[in-house]
Amino acid sequence: MEKQTIQPFLTVANYNLLDQQMNKIIHTLATTKDKNVIQAVHGIVESEITAKLALSTSEAQLIEQLFNVTDRAQVEAYLEQLKPYVIPFKAVTASTLKSLFKKEKKLKLPNLEEMNFQEICYLAWDDPGTHRKYVVLEQDEKLKAIKGTYSNNTTKGICALCNRHSDVGLYTTSVKGQVVGTFTSYSNYICADSQTCNRHVTDIEKTIAFFERITR
Repeated sequence: MEKQTIQPFLTVANYNLLDQQMNKIIHTLATTKDKNVIQAVHGIVESEITAKLALSTSEAQLIEQLFNVTDRAQVEAYLEQLKPYVIPFKAVTASTLKSLFKKEKKLKLPNLEEMNFQEICYLAWDDPGTHRKYVVLEQDEKLKAIKGTYSNNTTKGICALCNRHSDVGLYTTSVKGQVVGTFTSYSNYICADSQTCNRHVTDIEKTIAFFERITR
């Protein structure tokens, strides 16, 4: 890959999408030698990518190289080369998080020093003592925050954040109702492991839609 002259243009969700699509290619190569099938899968992958990514000519040339991968080792090498082009999640500080959750007097904060903002589509952390889960999402260059209680009883299901089948638990949030003093509760199944969930997000618009459903 040539020396980077292109500015970062991939969201973390875009990066995850490319990983997912390359896995389709190598799975196909591992299970068939039928050139028509392989060509059809390449066409599907190309359609998925063009539907989600608006690319300049130079960016498209960079992404087209994924069609050359033939095994997982090549996928990992290519993904590593793409990392400089990934736009990280907006870096946050402890004071930023405290301002987002002003009413939480004893807010348990995540370890931000160990956080790799280039690998997350949203920020989430748990407070095991209160069974609370805090989630922060960036939308239109602003941070949105929600908090709720998370059930430790997990089951197999579709996560409302990443839209993938996974080990999920019930996440319940409450927002102010239109009448003063009233609240509306929303319960959704989301991934038990937020780190794994982040890797599954390939369409941030669906994650944003989840936020909008419970904060409107």
